[in-house]
Amino acid sequence: MYKVYCDGALLYDPRVEELQLFDKKVSLEVNKTGAFDFTIYPSHPSYNRIFRLRSNIEVYQDNYLLFRGRVLDDEVDFFNAKRVICEGDLAFLNDGIIRPYDYTGSVSGFLQFIVDTYNAQVEPEKRFALGNVTVTDPNDYITRSSINAETAWDVITDKLVDMFGGYIMVRRVDGVNYLDYLVDSDYRSLQEITLGENLLDLTKNIKGQDIITALIPC
Repeated sequence: MYKVYCDGALLYDPRVEELQLFDKKVSLEVNKTGAFDFTIYPSHPSYNRIFRLRSNIEVYQDNYLLFRGRVLDDEVDFFNAKRVICEGDLAFLNDGIIRPYDYTGSVSGFLQFIVDTYNAQVEPEKRFALGNVTVTDPNDYITRSSINAETAWDVITDKLVDMFGGYIMVRRVDGVNYLDYLVDSDYRSLQEITLGENLLDLTKNIKGQDIITALIPC
């Protein structure tokens, strides 16, 4: 059973008629911030209690926290139906700026530097603690620098993930958001994929530019 909370208050419960949301969609992707969209009508008691960039949204599947983030945008149609667009908590890392720097040391040390710099600029509810870091450099020694001011998320993406691979994940324990950087994800799905049941569409694309008629070695 799914439930949705807004700033700690119950926003959606399928068993309660007045706490209904419509067109609900959670989108989760590896090394992306994730998204959650829904439509809410004026009859909902929390219709006017959802605020852009302020309200925190949590989606639970049974007791498992499936999504946590904040309201990014909303759109109201002619009948006052409000479409709410939320972004995942990794997007918080766009709120902190990493100014020009020179760093030498380990991968975990560099990520700690980013997290510490980011945490000093944001509110407590947006802060992260460094969690498990299993991605390493063969020499356990990297050099990173920049002459530009970039968001913490861009630095993590450009200077770590794009170079080493791995997975940036948020793990929430006892109210603390831990930022993990893992060689492989700990999460495994036991669900079987069956055509016609939970696989409803499949498209195969073959692009002409990927086909060659002759290979000439240099």
